[in-house]
Amino acid sequence: MASRTYGHYCAVAKTLDVVGERWSLLVVRELLNGPRRYVDLLGGLAGISTDMLATRLKVLEEAGIVSRRTLPAPAASKVYELTPLGRDLQPAMTELARFGMRLLGEQADDAFQIHWITPSLQAMFRPERAQALSLTVEFRVGADAIHGRIADGVLHTCPGYADDPDAVLTFADAAALAEIGRDPAASLTAVSTGRLHVRGKPDAVQATRELFGLNR
Repeated sequence: MASRTYGHYCAVAKTLDVVGERWSLLVVRELLNGPRRYVDLLGGLAGISTDMLATRLKVLEEAGIVSRRTLPAPAASKVYELTPLGRDLQPAMTELARFGMRLLGEQADDAFQIHWITPSLQAMFRPERAQALSLTVEFRVGADAIHGRIADGVLHTCPGYADDPDAVLTFADAAALAEIGRDPAASLTAVSTGRLHVRGKPDAVQATRELFGLNR
């Protein structure tokens, strides 16, 4: 378990004992889209040292939040993934993203990777409007992409371009997505200024706008 604890008999404190250390929740963020190799985690966590990553993974494994397994041949790579307990953190990650989008300003010199928007997309997603829908939406920030498959009211995201997306949303930069995430009305200005482009099948575009709270 974590080397330091708050020593409080409190559910919030106990959670922070496990995931409150620096980098811990970002390791969880990296695994939201599925299993990752150690080298992939290291590459996705810009600024972390290999010793720090190893320490955080050990704590998360001991807490039952992350597990390690070997992929079948021919890959035979060792990967880390969230356990069922770890996946239960996703709603909390979504709410942290919803809160954090209100704090994000311009990107400046901060690092950015496309899969980092996964919690923000979940925060923008409106599942109550997706119960009868099945579609694939691609999200682009610059030249990078992540796509989401929507079915049965659930959004599943995966890094990379989709084979045949029903709709494509292209943001000029990560700050444009954050701005729209905290204020959907900003999508009107973003479209008119070229910071957001929406294209695809007409019905899918309309559904995507409704699913992610994008005003016309």
